[in-house]
Amino acid sequence: MAPKRRHEIKDPLHGFVRLSQAERLLLDSAPVQRLRHIHQLAYSGYVYPGATHKRFEHSLGVMHLAGLAYDALLDNAERWGAAALPSGLDLPYWRRVLRAAALLHDVGHLPFSHAAEDLLPDGQSHEHLSGRLILSGFLTGPLAALEVKAADVARVAVGWFDPAWTDSGWTAQNLEGNHLSSSPAGWVTALSSLITGDAFGADRIDYLLRDAYHSGAVLGTFDAARLIDRLVLLDGAQTGGAGELQVGLHSGALQAAEALLTTRDALYEGLYFHPVRRIYDHHLGTFLRAALGTPLLPQGEIGSFSGHLGRHLALSDNEVFAAIRQADLDPLAPGHRWARRLERREHFRLLYRSRQQGAAPLVREIAVAAREEFGPAQVVYDPVERRPGRLDFPLLGRSGVSSAQASSRLLRELPPVSAEYVFVAPEVRDQARLWLKGELKKTAGEQ
Repeated sequence: MAPKRRHEIKDPLHGFVRLSQAERLLLDSAPVQRLRHIHQLAYSGYVYPGATHKRFEHSLGVMHLAGLAYDALLDNAERWGAAALPSGLDLPYWRRVLRAAALLHDVGHLPFSHAAEDLLPDGQSHEHLSGRLILSGFLTGPLAALEVKAADVARVAVGWFDPAWTDSGWTAQNLEGNHLSSSPAGWVTALSSLITGDAFGADRIDYLLRDAYHSGAVLGTFDAARLIDRLVLLDGAQTGGAGELQVGLHSGALQAAEALLTTRDALYEGLYFHPVRRIYDHHLGTFLRAALGTPLLPQGEIGSFSGHLGRHLALSDNEVFAAIRQADLDPLAPGHRWARRLERREHFRLLYRSRQQGAAPLVREIAVAAREEFGPAQVVYDPVERRPGRLDFPLLGRSGVSSAQASSRLLRELPPVSAEYVFVAPEVRDQARLWLKGELKKTAGEQ
């Protein structure tokens, strides 16, 4: 009998990522291959030239790390007083489910990732699209070859299961045999947290390491190997979770978790909230509102992305880049003004920024006054979505399980990262800066 074929892909962060033949079929599917053409960090390459990596290599890294995390849970069962694994589980089956879910968790991402997700219809998110794609005919063959239930993969990939996803092109034959598997309370949730968890999910670990590596925005990172190696499975008797299983961390890896958070904050400050990155996201979103559903980008609906899975798979960064170049050259094209801003680096410039909590009213007042002074078309107010600062998870130590915040001052006191921006058109930048100095002097005098 011939040995089962294995595949190796060299990753700059994790070394060799190894896949089975069935996983290779999943990797070669259209939804996963499309991720080769979706930038992880949108237009961040216009700030950090190396930050041009794609969702494809990130998804490979998440699959690799999720498999390591699963193996760590199994190795650490009953070690240091961790919970024993539930009896009756098909452990190889759930490992295949977890790795497939990790590889597929981002297949719903839109062009340029998060830059214009608010253009999805009916309040949907990329997670909804990921779940629907996993249950769709586009992945029926590869998941069958892997001998996993698509419903289990969908639930682990995005953390929940919506019965409405079965309207995404499944037939009765597709559905049969793909109902959710029964499992101990909290098992699937625990597995999903190995991908999506805020403190030590494979998704977060990989994107922080990868974004820091490619951008160069952060020089030091964190010990991901230590973090993963000390993952433990805890039961409700230990965590107060009403009998449900939960993933926690051994206290020996607390410093690695703290370093992850400081790396995250450094990337938010220097990369994700960089003002040039923010204004390019704004210009891109404004262009897409004008171009989607027109001959420039017929894969979308008028002013929004399409929820149709076929149209979703047909639209990547490549089509948007081509549409931007075309619109830049044609003054009559939809979104020409914003395409020109993107193509020729004629983006709006930063007028005012505040990182202070509670400063939003002042920033909004500056934005309103600037619009009155220079016209609404010349000013952009950008209230950046704030990232929660504090984080908590169960920590297993010599004396039992406690809150991680109880053992870490950093976790207790880490402030949220926030920023508020006002941008102005480059044509009025110098005039606006002189105007702002006068306005701020008036404000200081009134106080």
